[in-house]
Amino acid sequence: MIKRRFGKTEMMVSQISLGCMRWGHENGEEDSLRVILDAVARGINHIETARGYGESERRVGQALKVLFGEKKVPRESIYVTTKIGPSSDVDEFKRNWEKSFNLLGLDYIDNLDFHGPGSLEQIEAAMRPDHCLGFVRELQDQGLLRHFGFSTHGYPKGVMSLVDTREFDSINLHYYFFNQGMREVVKRAWELDMGVFIISPSAQGGKLHQPTPALVEACDPLHPVTFNHMWLLNHAEVHTLSCGPSTPAELDRNLLAADYSGSGAEREIFNQVAERVERIYREKTGDNFCTHCNLCLPCPEDINIPGLLNWRNMAMGFEMDEFTRQRYSRVGQGGAWVPGEKGSQCTRCGDCLPRCPENLDIPALLWETHERLETGEVGKPMWEHEGDLLKNDLKQS
Repeated sequence: MIKRRFGKTEMMVSQISLGCMRWGHENGEEDSLRVILDAVARGINHIETARGYGESERRVGQALKVLFGEKKVPRESIYVTTKIGPSSDVDEFKRNWEKSFNLLGLDYIDNLDFHGPGSLEQIEAAMRPDHCLGFVRELQDQGLLRHFGFSTHGYPKGVMSLVDTREFDSINLHYYFFNQGMREVVKRAWELDMGVFIISPSAQGGKLHQPTPALVEACDPLHPVTFNHMWLLNHAEVHTLSCGPSTPAELDRNLLAADYSGSGAEREIFNQVAERVERIYREKTGDNFCTHCNLCLPCPEDINIPGLLNWRNMAMGFEMDEFTRQRYSRVGQGGAWVPGEKGSQCTRCGDCLPRCPENLDIPALLWETHERLETGEVGKPMWEHEGDLLKNDLKQS
């Protein structure tokens, strides 16, 4: 499998990494062991887990014990990342490190990520020398930890504030063909020589492992998962992509682009598919295509305008209604994965309108998106309904 230099860490990581989130909640013991053994045998050398993934760290540790104990591979040939939330209580953070370190059973951890911060403001206390960051630096000085990064689900502006601290060696984030909002963050991370790790490109990139017929047809002869992987690997700024199979059989589709070099006949096929997908995407969405530039943010009502309009693009362009409705159902619940409020919260303040380079009628599109993803029906905007009610009241009076 082709390997790429993971930024300033100098780790040469496989283009495809093994994400182990499902190991903590879905996989059984036997399947977890089989997946990691098969993945390593097929060239994956970067394994990612987290303190918050249930049984995942313990099962990764058991599998690594088999790998290294039976000398199937040398320790230095495998890179292990785990993630711990940057707690406001530094002692809690230290306890979580001890748990992770002991469960993984290694002499050192290759990479530790702060798990999930969306901005520097959220974790300012943890970034102090006498807090979590200081403890991380102690671990590095002791040789227990090699590198330090962060994972995120936040808005681009907040994530950029973390990147620009220059305290992190790498970033672990969402960026896909169907979610290009982090393009400037990825570019900036690359300029600072940070490792760039794309998480969940198939599931969170549009449920591409269960694609709609419209998307399958547009991507032919590539599978949509492979198309998305190739799209990412054509970016020099991207170093590795995660896959999270629950069984060895699920590895096959995720490894179709494992040796994609971005050149030759494969690149020609990709270019043909990409041109077709882009053309269909634009035609189906018409003049109301949101480019996910993020210039409309921040929204006074905390609506993730580009995120919601991007889901509208996906639903209209390739009938990805099931995925987008599922995502929309989680909006407004306060979770880190789906930030912000629903489109129905738009007050038509107009704050976003002069900042949109596409001159989109954002309030109307937010209402249309809300109705499409909330009820499956698109009608008049809320304020037009209010106008009709007012007219009826006047007639009756």
